[in-house]
Amino acid sequence: MTLTRRRFLTGAAALGAAAFGAGACTSPTTANPGRITLWYTSNGLSDTVLGEAVKRFAADKLTPSQVSGELKQRLLAALAGEAYLPDITMLGDDIATYFADTDHFVDLNTLGAGSVRDEYLPWKWQAGASPEGFQLGFPVDVGPAALYYRHDLFTQAGFPGEPDDVAAATATWDDYFTFGTKLQKKLPGRYLITDTKTVFTYSLAQEPRKYFDRANHYLDDQSQVRRAWDRAVQAFRMGLTAGYAGSQSVNGQSIDRHAAWNSGKELSFVNASWITGELKESAPGTSGKWRVCRPPGGAGNQGGSFLAITKYCPDPHAAFEIVKWLQSPQIQPQNYLELGLFPPSPSAYSDPRLLAPEPFFGGQVTMDVFSTIARDVKPVYFSPWDISISDTYTDELTNVESAGKDPEQAWRDARAAVERLLRRQGVLS
Repeated sequence: MTLTRRRFLTGAAALGAAAFGAGACTSPTTANPGRITLWYTSNGLSDTVLGEAVKRFAADKLTPSQVSGELKQRLLAALAGEAYLPDITMLGDDIATYFADTDHFVDLNTLGAGSVRDEYLPWKWQAGASPEGFQLGFPVDVGPAALYYRHDLFTQAGFPGEPDDVAAATATWDDYFTFGTKLQKKLPGRYLITDTKTVFTYSLAQEPRKYFDRANHYLDDQSQVRRAWDRAVQAFRMGLTAGYAGSQSVNGQSIDRHAAWNSGKELSFVNASWITGELKESAPGTSGKWRVCRPPGGAGNQGGSFLAITKYCPDPHAAFEIVKWLQSPQIQPQNYLELGLFPPSPSAYSDPRLLAPEPFFGGQVTMDVFSTIARDVKPVYFSPWDISISDTYTDELTNVESAGKDPEQAWRDARAAVERLLRRQGVLS
């Protein structure tokens, strides 16, 4: 069953009423009439690039506005009240949430987006299009996943340390688990995996399908989900996971995990390219000791955002020129250098600035690793319900890891909770 506009805006309507009050119908439709307003998240776009864009598009009076708090909530409220809307807005990797309400946006195909689509990773471009072919999102960044590991501690224990050798030794998840078990015997009290959630999330990211097909039909065969679940449970039972899922601070960063990076307690972990900035900031004393390589199980992506143009924009062609310039292959490297936003255009990977050896990673050119992974990611459809479903499974895995819940009972409870969620949404009868 396809998500309907009524269901999409049910929650947003209440937000919109609260935000705009009874006089919303007389409010300006756009946030800054006479200007092209761009909403973006913290660290969503480079300040340097935005500064250049304001000068370059002075005639259009480009007005970037960083949204404090949750951009999605504010956008849904604005859409529900059809007031104080941005002309251009950033959308997250849950872009499918908006596919049922494309009448609020401009189909980028009508503005000539097709002329540049070949400059972007095919799977990323496809992720911004609805099942009906409405191109809602323009790629901003992607999150290719890699294996991060402590080169110094691996070699100290007599194990392979160079990226190609580690990748060969940990080619599959089973290889990784075996490798980790042997390494732990040499270095007891240390861990190879952050938590069960990591295994589930990144294992599923390597699959060619998740929970729904592109027609928003729930896949009765959830074997790919069960594979990811079983791998997560296996890693826990083998004592490879550190169990840091339960120690998250308010801003989503684990204090215990940062301490483990500094102490060497966490020997390795699988994560997306965007974790690099956090690693460098939180564990500066480990500079030179880390390396990255291809993750166990193959290429996968986690995260990444888009830019969209609302239908309320008085000059969508001008807005599209801004979007196209902001995310052009020539500009993307600056976003990566400044914020770690991994480029969605393969041609950007040859920028000399991105091919420089990185001291934090012992002089390794990490772009060689991430770019290969990004090219190899399988196209996969993300439905409007994927995040809620994934959270349901990983919450139950945390119950297994942190509270000792029986894995089979946790699996049954997760499946039942997912089905209840989808029935409430009208997806399952």
